[in-house]
Amino acid sequence: MRPTYHLVPAETWAARDPSSAYAAPSLAAEGFIHCTDGAPAMIDTANRHYREDPRAFLVLTVDLDATGSPWRFDDQAGLYPHIYGMIAPAAVVRAQPIPRSDDGTFAAFGGDVPAGVRVETIYVVEATYGPEAERLRPPARPEHLGHIGELLRSGVLIEAGGYLDFSSALLLVHAASEEQALDVFRDDVYIRTGVWTDLRARALGRVIAE
Repeated sequence: MRPTYHLVPAETWAARDPSSAYAAPSLAAEGFIHCTDGAPAMIDTANRHYREDPRAFLVLTVDLDATGSPWRFDDQAGLYPHIYGMIAPAAVVRAQPIPRSDDGTFAAFGGDVPAGVRVETIYVVEATYGPEAERLRPPARPEHLGHIGELLRSGVLIEAGGYLDFSSALLLVHAASEEQALDVFRDDVYIRTGVWTDLRARALGRVIAE
């Protein structure tokens, strides 16, 4: 079995013919059906594309070996399998609701996560220190740390710290997208004064024991 995930509106899945192969609208529009490997990446995909869509959604666990159609990765990261054809009914091994918060954000679903553990999608922002960081940092540090403290108290920021060799800093952030995570720090005094010269963000599946 080669499992992957596919997101579908609950109303669309309920209206299908269970005895027939499934074809998502993207098959006709783009020539393939979108899938995502891994529960954290699936949550990130849902928030990136469907956070503003108020409908209820289901996550299908699909066995790529049983779809009856060819599939391949078209992305360099190898996270998003594309199925070039319909999905046979037997290939859908599970259909489960994906929970959402009041603001529409998708949250962790059962997926491949055992009881007592959950995985949430957060963003790691990496800030690169500039060549003059050691000299420029002292006068800017009080304002910067005040900003970091506010973010920690608000819950937007989970953790923050800089490598002691002045190479980069890591900031773990609750956000709905990479862009939103970067926006948290774009007006920080470290950016304005050249202590930091670059910001990058990546999604991270954060494991939490409950």
